[in-house]
Amino acid sequence: MPAPHRTLTRRALMGGGLVLGGATLAGCVSPSGSSDTASSGALEATGDAGGEISILDDNTNSVFKNGLIDTFQEQTGITVKNYEMANFNDLHDRFATMFAGEDSSYDVIMTWAGWSAEFGQAGWLQEISQDALPSDVIRPALDAVSWDGKVYGLPKFASVQTMFWNKEHFERAGLDPDAGPQSWEEFVAAAKKLTTDGRYGYTCDMGNPAGAYQNFLRTMLLCGGELYDSDWTPQLDSEAGVEAMSKLVELFRVHKAMDPASLQITNASDLVEVFAQGNTSIVFNWPFQWSVATQKGAKTSAETVGNGLLPGVNVRSASIDGSEGYAISRFSENKAAAMKWLEFASSATSQTEIVQQEGWFPVSQEILQDPATLEALPVVETYQKSTEYVTKRYGTPWSNELDQLLSVHVNRAMNGKEEPQEAMTAAQQELEPIVEKYLG
Repeated sequence: MPAPHRTLTRRALMGGGLVLGGATLAGCVSPSGSSDTASSGALEATGDAGGEISILDDNTNSVFKNGLIDTFQEQTGITVKNYEMANFNDLHDRFATMFAGEDSSYDVIMTWAGWSAEFGQAGWLQEISQDALPSDVIRPALDAVSWDGKVYGLPKFASVQTMFWNKEHFERAGLDPDAGPQSWEEFVAAAKKLTTDGRYGYTCDMGNPAGAYQNFLRTMLLCGGELYDSDWTPQLDSEAGVEAMSKLVELFRVHKAMDPASLQITNASDLVEVFAQGNTSIVFNWPFQWSVATQKGAKTSAETVGNGLLPGVNVRSASIDGSEGYAISRFSENKAAAMKWLEFASSATSQTEIVQQEGWFPVSQEILQDPATLEALPVVETYQKSTEYVTKRYGTPWSNELDQLLSVHVNRAMNGKEEPQEAMTAAQQELEPIVEKYLG
């Protein structure tokens, strides 16, 4: 039978070093804030490993199927029997079903902070010993694979959202093409001025639960808010929460500077193409936006794409974390070989390809410090600046439930069916018992 649900307490979380989403770009502290060794049952570092493994990934990184799997097999002698890529939006329920049935079909799965928390707490992911962590991994990037002071995997890339703008659009609108908006007020003014000829100044991706959550959370952080207080009480209906919802509604319904398609776009992979094809002027997106916007076939280029910090409402800037990683299923029958894959994905060999071919931020300290990284991904300079400001994702065991309930009220507010205060009050009332269910 699956491991029983473990109810945490607020005291345990606050005292045990809870890890929040939000990788910074440098640092050497353990994700739990402690140097204690991992508890018994954690997977230790392995020597030689063989056999075969199966991997269930999302559709973010094509570099593995396009050559890195072959490299891994040559280096380790381990066979990747099955490597499947699936849409991120379909994976949560698939993982939950697989784990509940103790299915051992896949040894390795992709994960992010919310799923690491949810499935790790449920006992469905293999804990990894602190001693088994590669020394080259940037420690804060482990937030994507950690919860409650335990590590359940290794990161495959780091990611923080920043602002991208089309310099040609700015110049034609009489705006400085080399200086992006520094505040929310400047951003709104620019987006309004850029909305012309059937093209909107700003586009985002809030067409599914995860997207609605991310866009709301980002705006709440830009308002200087926090999603939870120090005791993990939700703050959706706080002044910052209501202000964030109001800013989004105003941008869409009052200023009419947000593309209505934003409410249907469900994936950042689609948003990057909207920008790269010159169909919008400003996006807040992940680092791979640069790679797509400067590749062959794009109507933008390295010369016409600007990049800078997200413009804040009550703070200079803030952002959300989008780092991903790999975890090992507790039901895997070859955990040693699976661990070899995790080590390979976070190694300099893989990280070089992820940076240069796809434009994601590296989790390898060696690659982070390599001058070739800045040359291949100039927006690294902006990410270094972003470390001075709050970056969070709040991955928790209840993240999926929060996405679902919040998206309903965000969508209703955006469509004028609920006032921002009404929407946030309702979402707050629905979230509180969910948090209590987990924390007691």
